[in-house]
Amino acid sequence: MKPSDTQRLKWQLIRERFQIAESEPPRSRRPERRIGDILADLLNKNKTEFIELPDTLVERWPMIAGSQIAQHTHPAYLKRGLLYVHADHPGWLAEVRRLPKIHLLKKIAAIPNLPEIKDIRFQLDPAIRTFRN
Repeated sequence: MKPSDTQRLKWQLIRERFQIAESEPPRSRRPERRIGDILADLLNKNKTEFIELPDTLVERWPMIAGSQIAQHTHPAYLKRGLLYVHADHPGWLAEVRRLPKIHLLKKIAAIPNLPEIKDIRFQLDPAIRTFRN
C-alpha cells in the first residue's frame, strides 16, 4: 500500500522535527480508533458476560452463609459461572476467604432454578472506600 501525498508530507515534517534518518515511515500496526468506540465495545462485551443475580440467591444468602457473615457480605453478580461476593471490610474479606467454598456451593446448588455456579470469588466491595490521611 502506497502512502498518500499528505502522509508523505506528514512524515517529512516528523523527520525534520525529530531528526529521523529513515526515509520511509514505520508500518502502522492497526488503524486508529476513537477512545469512545473502544470503551463502548468493552462495555457491550462485559454486558453479555454478566448474568442477572437471581432474587432467591440474595434472599437466601443469610441461610447460605450464616447470619453473622451475611451481615458483612452480599452476593454481587454472576459472571461465567462464578459468583462474586463482596465483603464490607478487609477483615471480613479475610474471614470469608477461609470458609470452605464447597459447603457454600452445595447450599447454593440446592436452590432450584439457579444458573450453574462453578465457584465463588470473594472481593472487597468497591462501593466502600477507606481514606487514610
